[in-house]
This record gives sequence, structure tokens and C-alpha cells, in this order.
Amino acid sequence: MDVALAIVLGVVFVGAYVAVIVYAITQIRREPTLNSSERTVWILAVIFFPLMAGFVWLFMGPHPLGLRIDQTRTPRS
Repeated sequence: MDVALAIVLGVVFVGAYVAVIVYAITQIRREPTLNSSERTVWILAVIFFPLMAGFVWLFMGPHPLGLRIDQTRTPRS
């Protein structure tokens, strides 16, 4: 009985973990103030550092400390 309970709890935990990551990625993709580079950075952060990226997104928003990835290119001389 204990093994069955452990398996059920493990499945529930993994399912919730995956659901939270999918939800975070969905929110990142829907954020209108992010450009494509910023979206890519956030999605990679959520995949590789889910706890840290989640806290940063939750408490500091999509542009922590006003940081932006500039998409403009300056011509090289």
C-alpha cells in the first residue's frame, strides 16, 4: 500500500510540475511587451531554472530591473 501511495504522489507531483512549466511558458508567449529574443531567454530560463525564473517573473515581472534586449542593429563601420 505504501508503494502505491508513493507512486500516486509522484505522478501527481510530476504532473503538477509539468503543468506549472507549461503555464509559465504560455504566459511568456502571451506577454505583449516581450520581443522574440526576450521570449526565448525567458523560455530557456523557465526550462533550465524553473524555480529561480518563476520567482523572478512573479516578483519582478517580465523586465526585471528594467532590463531589455535591444533588437536594433547598428551598422558597422
